[in-house]
Amino acid sequence: MMTGMGVAAIVSSLSLPAIAFFEVVWVIGMAAMMFPAMIPMVLFYNKVKTKLETNPTLARVAGTPLFLAGYLVTYALLGIGAYLTVYAALSLSSMVPPLIGLSLVAPSAVLVAAGVYQFSSLKNRCLSQCISPFGFFATRSRTGLTGAFRMGFSHGTFCVGCCWAFMLVMLAVGAMSIPIMAALAGVIALEKVVVKGSVWFNRAVGLALVSFGILVAFVPNVLASV
Repeated sequence: MMTGMGVAAIVSSLSLPAIAFFEVVWVIGMAAMMFPAMIPMVLFYNKVKTKLETNPTLARVAGTPLFLAGYLVTYALLGIGAYLTVYAALSLSSMVPPLIGLSLVAPSAVLVAAGVYQFSSLKNRCLSQCISPFGFFATRSRTGLTGAFRMGFSHGTFCVGCCWAFMLVMLAVGAMSIPIMAALAGVIALEKVVVKGSVWFNRAVGLALVSFGILVAFVPNVLASV
């Protein structure tokens, strides 16, 4: 219930200021959560890819920020989708009071769904594009400033495909709390940078999420201590 109240406070209306505030908080949260996994790609572009450009200096000064901006745009688009989905769910539950009871099982369902996604082929395909900067740039390299943005957006799309379930957990279960973001950032960093997509790690995380989701279903108050 505390989680639901937290999300309701963040997703308050369809006014531009409310959406803009959410987007700022969301993008900052996403960037912070994804930073350990995202920084190797940005550094690879800045230190290696820019040397292959016609104007390396311009590529470093302008291309690197554009590459990073491509990432942030994918997070912003996902944020808009998340905001509208949560707002629609909250509005529907207010119009149909019996649906309010579903808010009690929503955190559990989200955790279980995130755990199951760890075993999916889509997760593995997206993750395979996120663990090797060299591999990504070798197959999806673009030139120029527009190319920098397109590469950032492309890789950001793979990051979203790989980690959207973690992001959903952050919103629906953690209500965008700093401890939850820190924990998920650690998992993402281990997954992409340390174990580099290891099957056993993915399955261990999946089983942990499913188990925690089942625990939350029977002991909802456990979230109050997180």
